[in-house]
Amino acid sequence: MTEKLYYESPYISEFNAKVLFCEEKNGRFLTVLDKTAFFPTGGGQDCDKGTLDGKDVTDVFEKDGLIYHETADRFENGSEISGKIDFDRRFSFMQNHSGEHILSGTVHKMLGYNNVGFHMGSEFVTVDFDGPMTDEQIIEAEKRTNDIIFSNIHIKTYFPSTEELLRIDYRSKKELSGDIRIVEIPSVDICACCGTHVENTGEIGLLKVVEHMNYKGGVRLFILSGKRALEDYSAKNSELYHIGVMLSKKTSEAANGVEKLLEELSQKRYENSVLWKKYAEKTAESIKETDGVSVFCENGADNDALRLIAVAASKKCCAAVALSQDKDGITRYAISSVKTDSRILNKTLCGAFSGRGGGKAELCQGTLHGNAAEIADFIHTNT
Repeated sequence: MTEKLYYESPYISEFNAKVLFCEEKNGRFLTVLDKTAFFPTGGGQDCDKGTLDGKDVTDVFEKDGLIYHETADRFENGSEISGKIDFDRRFSFMQNHSGEHILSGTVHKMLGYNNVGFHMGSEFVTVDFDGPMTDEQIIEAEKRTNDIIFSNIHIKTYFPSTEELLRIDYRSKKELSGDIRIVEIPSVDICACCGTHVENTGEIGLLKVVEHMNYKGGVRLFILSGKRALEDYSAKNSELYHIGVMLSKKTSEAANGVEKLLEELSQKRYENSVLWKKYAEKTAESIKETDGVSVFCENGADNDALRLIAVAASKKCCAAVALSQDKDGITRYAISSVKTDSRILNKTLCGAFSGRGGGKAELCQGTLHGNAAEIADFIHTNT
């Protein structure tokens, strides 16, 4: 058995240990020590990272009571080595895991919901509850959680006896056997958990629900605690500040500024579409009826305008192609026909100009690699 120093104290970041044995597997080495401060992957929490004698530890896992440390180097059996964990990473896990316990206990007390899924990912911590929550309920759960964090309550961790465990009403997502570790936040939450936690809730700093979504009949909350929450706030505040600068608005007025800008943009788009429609109709009136393919180079036209031009012109010819060349060497197109299948010409153009596009017999749209003049010449020559 490996002595688990992270249960003696999750704040131990450096230690010395004896190598019990080291074995090779798939070109990597798995080392088992008589004791370790490295937490192995488990309970929704990723393993610790760090070094053994200065060599990177890339994975840590537990099997049959032994904790294996994966490295690229071999260690001699019986040798004494030093270990060092990445404590900044560990402490972030401690903050986020403890914050999740408080939130889960709070939601359970508020609504009776159970935590049925938990994962600490690289971007967010996700918590799944087996019932729906309104925006107002999520805000209230977040507020109560932070009130508990600010109260700086001591967090207890212990292994009760079998008899003691029978008298404890604790949360658990599955049936457990053997030694069960309890994490208790008095008057807040009691949960079976193998993870690392802070000693007092005040060390969490704060918890923020950053996103939420309906999930399997319940709700999934995306949360961040402590330093990760602060980093997320700082990044978002910086983005909001720059948006305000671009709009010549205060940060507090940025959302209203964006809303007004979108309204103006929508109106301009409508006015633009009306003008393009009139232009398409005038273009169609100006051309003579023909059994050939008419091509229109309309640089600056958006996809809707290309469609309007092609559809209007196709009424007076076998097929109409509208082209608009972009600055990056890509030309957007629309093909319309009421007399033939537009998909035939679409396939020919995509093959000749490495294009991507499709549609129906009456209308196809897409993009081609090449300038509009070259494409127009190709159409005139090959149709």
